[in-house]
Amino acid sequence: MSSHAALEALADGFCMADAGYRITYWNAAAERLFGVSRAEALGRDLRSVVPGAGDPQLRERLARVAEQGAVLSLTVLSDRELFARHLSVHATPLQDGGIALHFRDATREQRLADQYEQLLESIRDGFIAADREARIVYVNRAAEVLVSLRRERAIGTDLWGLLPDEPAYLREAVRATLNDREPRTLAALFPEGRVFRGRSFDVSIHPLPDGGVSLLFEDVTERLAKEVELARLAAEAEEASRAKSRFFAAASHELRTPLNAIVGYTHLLATRTFGDVPAAAARASERACVCAEHLAHLVDDVLLLTTVEVDRLPIFPSPVSLQEVLPGMLQHLEQQAEAKHLEFRVDVPADLPPVETDPQRLRQVMTALVSNAIKFTPRGSVSVRARVVEDGGWMEIAVRDTGPGVPPEDRERIFHPFEQVDEGARSDSLNRGTGLGLTIARQLARRLGGDIVLRDGDAPGALFVLRLPMGAPGSSG
Repeated sequence: MSSHAALEALADGFCMADAGYRITYWNAAAERLFGVSRAEALGRDLRSVVPGAGDPQLRERLARVAEQGAVLSLTVLSDRELFARHLSVHATPLQDGGIALHFRDATREQRLADQYEQLLESIRDGFIAADREARIVYVNRAAEVLVSLRRERAIGTDLWGLLPDEPAYLREAVRATLNDREPRTLAALFPEGRVFRGRSFDVSIHPLPDGGVSLLFEDVTERLAKEVELARLAAEAEEASRAKSRFFAAASHELRTPLNAIVGYTHLLATRTFGDVPAAAARASERACVCAEHLAHLVDDVLLLTTVEVDRLPIFPSPVSLQEVLPGMLQHLEQQAEAKHLEFRVDVPADLPPVETDPQRLRQVMTALVSNAIKFTPRGSVSVRARVVEDGGWMEIAVRDTGPGVPPEDRERIFHPFEQVDEGARSDSLNRGTGLGLTIARQLARRLGGDIVLRDGDAPGALFVLRLPMGAPGSSG
């Protein structure tokens, strides 16, 4: 037995049989694997000792090994009741006409393979596997349905016969993965051929450990159709938006001309430019003038939101000294505050450094914030204070009022278009506003690289804070 020392050291079962299938060698691992001692096995018919060897198909294949010199490699399930295992069998012909068999317990691997097969059978995507010679070895149920392919006919056939001629890059990708073992993904293929029925597929190509290749393909025909439909609807919506903008732009010219005339003539009447008028008529003229100005401002706000997207407004930053420009920006608003008997204060330290921003947009933001504070403050004061925050990278301009304040649950909502804390205020838009000022102000502030936040103050009322980067918009984090 010394000549078989290496075979005795094998962890797998190994045996040899002569031309009559009588066992001539039986190693120790075969004893352990099959529970048959060497003494019991030697001289007996191989087909009566080895589990599964009694299968007529296996016997036929073993005979082909001995007669034709072929090599057999397969997995079989033993036919013994006490030996329910899967065996990996490798048979090799011997020079004397006999055969040598190498057995390995492949039960665990077969169970894993069965689990993988169950998984592949349950998925909705088609799956086809081929060996290194591009022969199909597996087709799942979804693949049968998607490409009208019967697995019984497909197994063992050439993969190239299944793949369409067009698009050519599908074949090229499969061939490349077989050669370089790199996975590939192809999107939205539209293969030619009757079996594909005009469908589109996403295909993933992956190398297999044995040198073969797998194809996982998903039918994306409906998804692509939905994408086309969504693109069409988006184009229609975009055109509708452009049409709306064109309408508002045209309507603005038609609205502004008579509004400006109304404002001018009612102002002339109220100031008695045409001569004395009854006091009641003068008051009516003043009221008409205020209403016309309010309508003109509303038209301007709506146009700003609808015809010129705030995110696209041009920004022209320059050094702005708040000590010099802020009082002038707020002068007309100070008059409004005084008309309501509100105390109005502007606090800008003399040593405040300039801020790099667009003065025109800054004026729009500050006008919206301060006019909002005045509008919603029945008594008390409105104050404006500017300072540089501790890190030195931001300028903050705080607008504080002594009005009713904003509940915490409404602090984001009021920045939405046409939203106000008191919904009942819509019936008095002349005095209460339309709910567009804060929306535009925040969008402009963000366009300047900053933001507007509503903070908790030390006293009753609201505290709006405009934050602006000290450098040019977009240069600060």
